[in-house]
Amino acid sequence: MAARAKINHGYLSQLERAEIAEPGPSMLHKVANGYGVPFSAVMEWSGYIESAGKELTKSQALALSYLGENPSEQELDAVRAVLDAIRSRRATFSGEAASLDVHLDRADREAIRSQVLELLRKSDALGTFPTPLDQVLDVAGLVAAGEISLDELEKRNLRRVFGSLVDTVLSRLQGVIHLGAREIWVQPELHVLKRRFVTAHEIGHDILPAHKALAYLDDETRLRPEVRLAYEREANHAAIQILAQGDTLRREADDSRLTITLLSELSSKYQISMQATSRYVVEETRRQAALALRFRGNTGYLGPLHIYCSAGFESQFGWSTRVLPANAQMAAGEARRTGEMRTFQAPDLSLGLVEMAVEAVDTPYALIAVYTPTPKRLSVKRLLFGAAGQAVGQS
Repeated sequence: MAARAKINHGYLSQLERAEIAEPGPSMLHKVANGYGVPFSAVMEWSGYIESAGKELTKSQALALSYLGENPSEQELDAVRAVLDAIRSRRATFSGEAASLDVHLDRADREAIRSQVLELLRKSDALGTFPTPLDQVLDVAGLVAAGEISLDELEKRNLRRVFGSLVDTVLSRLQGVIHLGAREIWVQPELHVLKRRFVTAHEIGHDILPAHKALAYLDDETRLRPEVRLAYEREANHAAIQILAQGDTLRREADDSRLTITLLSELSSKYQISMQATSRYVVEETRRQAALALRFRGNTGYLGPLHIYCSAGFESQFGWSTRVLPANAQMAAGEARRTGEMRTFQAPDLSLGLVEMAVEAVDTPYALIAVYTPTPKRLSVKRLLFGAAGQAVGQS
């Protein structure tokens, strides 16, 4: 069955034992194909879709993604009106490339990577940097149709009814794909690197088989609000895989010492934002590394702290995803102020102390600090006994 579904046998066993709490839609699509059952049935069994009798309508589920909980009827109508205006030009809403900070299972990531690499090979894009998205679009049979926008008359007509809500909805729609017309639309005011990411994100929606099934699922059965987030996370991962060309960026990063300078050079070469490059490298590297990241909003306000670790770093140090050790915070602050690397002693899970290096940079979009352990290591016992012996000798 694992062979028929084209998934790892161990992953299928974990699914059968209920050891995977939230399998991704892309993996569930493979499972459905393997067992020869409707994808919609597997999605319903997994809790991703619900029957039409529940209290949440499709319009409400859509609006919740933009307007938070308990939207008013006026807010719901504003979202519907703006989307209808965009649809009138043959563009159908699919999703935005939001920053969705949620972990994807390794099997899900590998399934997405295989789809991306197949498209990049067909596009003859592997080894060309940055990834030539025009070639990829052409081979995928997609057209960059234009920008997400309404003309002034359309805006005025909508504002008479909905006021500033029209502009709120327009500003939050970053990317739109029409799977039938094979068209991609992108928000015009995005930074060039964000435009590349959004374009790659919409390509991701198109190449992932489970996402193509979204249209008929949405017609036949209402999707839970969570399913849209799951699809967006997978499309985000597809986007970074397209831009990083699978494992190419990670291998290049692992060939050199991990520094802020290296990350900046890779960001420029691959045309991926510094924050996305840093996160991708740290999470994928075969070495030990950690990243502390705070995104900066449009007004300059700093968002919450996010901590990402490589597998090796996590197994040795076990840092929290939200809280940095106090000395790690202080060292990062000094590194950011001085522009120079700083070191400090970090305890690991075996009760040893390891010398940790940190570099930090303040960009217009995020505060970034990268941590890498050095080979120096001294156990707590040796430190204590050494200090005691020295004290005795001095007395």
